[in-house]
Amino acid sequence: MAMRFLSAQRPSLFAASTLSRLAGLTLQPQLNNAVVQGQRYASVKAQGAYKKKSKRGIPKKLGAKRTGDQFVIPGNIIYKQRGTHWWPGENCNMGRDHTIHSTATGYVKYYRDPARHPDRKYIGVVFDKNDTLPYPAHAERKRRLNMTVHPIREAAATPELSASGIPFEVTRVQAGEPDRLLKLRDDYSYREDNWRIGRLVQTTGLKLKKFRTRKQWLRNRRWRREKEIEGQKKAEKKRAEQGGDALKTNKKVVSKKGAKKAKAKAKK
Repeated sequence: MAMRFLSAQRPSLFAASTLSRLAGLTLQPQLNNAVVQGQRYASVKAQGAYKKKSKRGIPKKLGAKRTGDQFVIPGNIIYKQRGTHWWPGENCNMGRDHTIHSTATGYVKYYRDPARHPDRKYIGVVFDKNDTLPYPAHAERKRRLNMTVHPIREAAATPELSASGIPFEVTRVQAGEPDRLLKLRDDYSYREDNWRIGRLVQTTGLKLKKFRTRKQWLRNRRWRREKEIEGQKKAEKKRAEQGGDALKTNKKVVSKKGAKKAKAKAKK
């Protein structure tokens, strides 16, 4: 029964053992093991190993972008980080990805402020390179308008008379008109400033532009033309009633080119 089951499961083994018994031969150990275990050798050549991609990914480019005492303008990135290794200090702010930006023009300072927090490190921007952060608790507040300080110089006093004894300014007084200030020019003539002359137009009451839009001007021109034609018709009717020579209204207006063509046609 066991022999029948073995022959049913492994017909090749059964055939090989039958042939060896008939021939009185014994199989080699390697062939015998291969036949018993049913080992199958590779029929296709093995391919090469799979070449993996580079382990180096896209760099995050984190870290300091501006060093201490380096000049920055509003919007410059000072430090890129993941998490809050550094905190925004004077004239700085932090984005949602923890990037610290400058909000003013100045110089970068890395510092600590135990009064605000004992462990945190801050990045700030100062307007003077020699300043140190943090500022004292009750120090004068620095400017935050992103403006540059410029001293206002007083205008030099102009003498009343020139080197030749001629006055630089003369006031013209005329009845019914406002006083006008005339200044001495390079050609030793007196003339009013251009901006003062422009203001004189307001005193005259002149209306430079009669119509606000072109459409209004075209409508007014059409109305004037209709009034002119109406007046001409009334004048012609009045002359006809008085017995005068009426204008020939049925005469066709011909251009010069048309008259020349008509004349050449009449000669033919």
